[in-house]
Amino acid sequence: MSSNAFSATLDLRPRPSLRGMQLIVGLHVLAASLAMIAQPPDHMGLLLSGLLLISWFSLRRHPVIGFGKKALIRLTWHADSPKWSLETAAGEASDATLLPSTLVTRHLLVLNFKLADGRRRSRALVGDELDPELLRRLRARLKSGEALAKPGA
Repeated sequence: MSSNAFSATLDLRPRPSLRGMQLIVGLHVLAASLAMIAQPPDHMGLLLSGLLLISWFSLRRHPVIGFGKKALIRLTWHADSPKWSLETAAGEASDATLLPSTLVTRHLLVLNFKLADGRRRSRALVGDELDPELLRRLRARLKSGEALAKPGA
């Protein structure tokens, strides 16, 4: 078999995830509801409220589900090397390698990248951002391990 399904470049342009945003908002509402039901002491209630606000603003600042200027809106895996090209919504482009800490499950992909300048970026995919066939191909490649950075690289 001379043609390998992994021999082509994989160009992903994920949309913002409505399902991901619903999940995050739901978790924040659940946490706030539990804090109100439990009626913690005043100082604990303030602490929980502060943590919820920090969490919410952190998600807006580091958009792993595709919202905001820093969101990764284009991910390209080059078939001839383990390198990836990333592009943010603000138009910032950079080369990256996929880290072994990447999570691949049936309902969730968390792609962890190390950029050429040493910074790290992540993008979560919960299934509604890409065409199902592209998502299937991405999962297959990730499970094969071909897209991951080699240790020491």
